[in-house]
Amino acid sequence: MRGTWRIARIMGIDIMIDPSWLIIASLTVYSLGFFDFPRQLNPRALRPTADAISIVLGIVGTLLLFGSVLAHELAHSVMALRRGIGVNRITLFIFGGVAQINSEPDTPATEFLIAIMGPLLSLALAAIFGAMWIWLTLLEPMRLIDFPYRPFILIASLLARINLALALFNLAPGFPLDGGRVLRALLWNWWRDLRRATLWACRGGQIIALILGGVGAFLILREGNLGGIWYGLIAFFLWNAARDSYQQMLFREAVKNIPISKIMTRDFSQVSADASLQHFVDGYLLPNREQTFVVEQDGAAVGIIAHADLQRAPRGQWGAYRVKDVMTPLANAPKIAFDQTATAALAQFARAETEEIAVVQGAQIVGFIGRGEFWRFIRLARR
Repeated sequence: MRGTWRIARIMGIDIMIDPSWLIIASLTVYSLGFFDFPRQLNPRALRPTADAISIVLGIVGTLLLFGSVLAHELAHSVMALRRGIGVNRITLFIFGGVAQINSEPDTPATEFLIAIMGPLLSLALAAIFGAMWIWLTLLEPMRLIDFPYRPFILIASLLARINLALALFNLAPGFPLDGGRVLRALLWNWWRDLRRATLWACRGGQIIALILGGVGAFLILREGNLGGIWYGLIAFFLWNAARDSYQQMLFREAVKNIPISKIMTRDFSQVSADASLQHFVDGYLLPNREQTFVVEQDGAAVGIIAHADLQRAPRGQWGAYRVKDVMTPLANAPKIAFDQTATAALAQFARAETEEIAVVQGAQIVGFIGRGEFWRFIRLARR
């Protein structure tokens, strides 16, 4: 995903950070380290000030807070994997986190199980940290051992409250929240109509957005509390996400019967795996409008090479490098089978940062689908 940074890989899932996450993380560190924790560490002080301990606690608390969000998304992802649905990445951003699955659930049961796992894990974490908070609070006055109880009490209390809030908010019955997905699964199972179930779940999301927007407006206009701006931003995000979710479902329904053969181009060039990169650039890349080429060896396709692959070799040594040295092997290349539909291409473009997808029939490449051409075709097909 463009503009994001990968910070880890867990169970084959890329953990990404969106730049907007830095904004909320910085604000959280500032709020906890300079206001909340100083006030709780020095409750008798008239104007408690931040010190090294409160700032460190603010950083630790922020990291654990977003660790809880990540755990919530991982719970969804683990269940998706168990139900046979691939998970490409989890992205942390300003409003929380989102797991990108490779395909939509194909049954109400799968939808329900994937959706409910996040809130269930958050509730479990809230119970664990809540029990830890109570236990440490009871032990602190006894001073049985020399132990810094107060910082751990503050962190446990924070994580208990955050995970409880995360679970309860996500259980609100509106798409795209987890509760909205649970609602859609139940309605889908009842009506046996995915479109109708999605419509009502998305309407639930927009109702929740209106409620949050109203709360935000009240806080700003009647209470003079600028925290209402945050409610407004969340409401705006939920409203648009609910609307877009329904449109995406309609889009997937529209393209599911379009065969790949109607979208792909069969006009492509082949280059020998043993050709030098300089020969490839001069003889293929520069004279042609094509950006992706099939690499062949002994009459069989062994990979693909595109302009971006040239970065794997120093510019001054293109004459010494072979095409096969920098190509993407066919096994690793983004590809779909010839007998699939546009839905498969849509999923590939969603999970891979590639401009073209190879179409294969057996072990042979029979064409390509370009990202731009794909979207132009779909727009025309929907008219």
